[in-house]
Amino acid sequence: MSKNVIGKETDRKNVSADTLETYIAKLKKMVDCKTVFTRDGANRAEYEKFNDVLKECFPLLHEKAEKLIFGSGCFVFVIKGRNAEKNVMLMSHHDVVDGDSEWKTDPFNAVEKDGALWGRGTIDTKTPLFAELQAAEELLSENYDFDGVNLYIGSSDNEEVCGDGMVLATEYFKENKIHFDVVLDEGGAITTGMIPTVKEKSAMVAVHEKSRHMYRCKTTKNTKGHGGLNPSTDSAVNRLCGFITEVNKSKIYKGKFYPEVRATFETHAPYMSFPMNMLFGNLTVFSPLIKKIMLSIPTANAMLSTAITFTTVFAGTKEDPQIGAKEAETTMFIRCIREDDMLKGFEKIKKIAEKYGVEIEEIERDYCQPSSFTAEPFKVLTKVMNRNFPDVIVAPYLLTAGTDARRFTDVADSILRFAPIDLDKAQFASIHSADEHIKTENVGQCVCFYKDFVKEI
Repeated sequence: MSKNVIGKETDRKNVSADTLETYIAKLKKMVDCKTVFTRDGANRAEYEKFNDVLKECFPLLHEKAEKLIFGSGCFVFVIKGRNAEKNVMLMSHHDVVDGDSEWKTDPFNAVEKDGALWGRGTIDTKTPLFAELQAAEELLSENYDFDGVNLYIGSSDNEEVCGDGMVLATEYFKENKIHFDVVLDEGGAITTGMIPTVKEKSAMVAVHEKSRHMYRCKTTKNTKGHGGLNPSTDSAVNRLCGFITEVNKSKIYKGKFYPEVRATFETHAPYMSFPMNMLFGNLTVFSPLIKKIMLSIPTANAMLSTAITFTTVFAGTKEDPQIGAKEAETTMFIRCIREDDMLKGFEKIKKIAEKYGVEIEEIERDYCQPSSFTAEPFKVLTKVMNRNFPDVIVAPYLLTAGTDARRFTDVADSILRFAPIDLDKAQFASIHSADEHIKTENVGQCVCFYKDFVKEI
C-alpha cells in the first residue's frame, strides 16, 4: 500500500479572529446551560434557557427552517432545498453528564483560558451542535439554496441516558416515509495515539457501532422443601451460577477482523513504524498472530469480538435466607459487531441454558447495520476532511460505545459517526470526566467543515 501525501497543519482552514470571538461567545452561552437530563425534569428550566439561547444565536434558522419537537425536548430543524432529491441529517445531542468536585472551573460557567473554552459539553457534544447550527445559519445568510438537498439538523435532549428522543424522531420519519441518504452524528474525532506507532493525527470515522442485546435468563425447575432440612446442589442459585460460569468459560465468540476494523489498520499501515507497518500492511498473512495479541488486550478485544456480560442476579429473599430460592434469574447483556455471528453463537448459549434448566427471554434488541466506507457519503467526508484538515489521516473504524445514530438504521442508507473536534490526550480523557475543554481555534474549523460537507454532499 502506498503512503498518502499529507499536507502541513498550517494549511488548515480557519476563520478570522473577530468571527472566532463571536463563535466562542455563542458556544459559551450554550455550555452555560446545565442541560443534564433527569427523569423528574429537575433541570427543565435549564433546557428552556438553552432553547432561548438557540433562538438568540441562530435567528435565521428559527425564521426559515421548520422545527419538529419529539418527546421531552428532542428537536429537528428542517431546511427544504431547491429541487431536493436527497435528505441529509446532521446530529449532535445537547444533553450532558453532570460535573463533579474534581473540576478546576465551574463546568456550567464556561471559561476561556489557555487557548481553549472549558466547560461541560464543549466536546460531548455542544461544540459539534453549535458548529452544525452555525453552518446552517451562515448558509442561510448567504442565500445558499441547498440545491438538491433537504438539510435536517437533529439534537436529542436525553442521549446520555439512552432516552427516547431520537427513537420518537425515527418513528416519525418512518411514518412519513422520509429516508436519509446520509446521517452524520458524533462518535469519532481527530485523535493521536489511537493506532500504535502512528505519529500523525487520525480522523476516526465510525461506520458501525456495537449493538446491544439484553436477555432475561431464568431458572425453570422448582426446588422443593426447606433449604436447611433438604440440602441440595440442585438449587436455583446453583444452577444459575453453573449456567453463568459455563457461558463465561466457553469462550463462545472467538473474534475476527471485520471489514471496518481491517480497514482501520490497513489505512494506517503506511504510517506505522517497522515491524508494525509490515504486520498490519499484510493482514491476510499475519491476522492470526495479530488477532491473538489483540484479543488479550481488553480495549482491542472489543474491536474484534462479541462481548457477554451478566449484569444483575436476583434470587430468593433476604427476609428468610434459610428457605431456598424457588427460582433465580440474571440479565445477560450481549454487545455484538454482526448480528448473524452473534446468533450463531447464541445457539450454543441456549444449549448450555437447557443443561441447567434456564429459560432465556429477549428483553431488548438494538442492532444497527454497518455502513459502507466505499460509498459516496464516506468519500465526500474524506474529501471535505482533506480540504479542511490536510494533515490528518481519514480512516473508517468500529465504535465500541453508542450513539443516537443507531436509531436510524431503518431510515438511512449511510450512517457516519464523526465530529471534526481535534482532541489531544487530555481532552480525550476529559470526556465524561473533569475539565472538559475545546481548543478555540478548533471551533472555527468545525464550522468550516460542516459548511463544506453540506455543500459537497
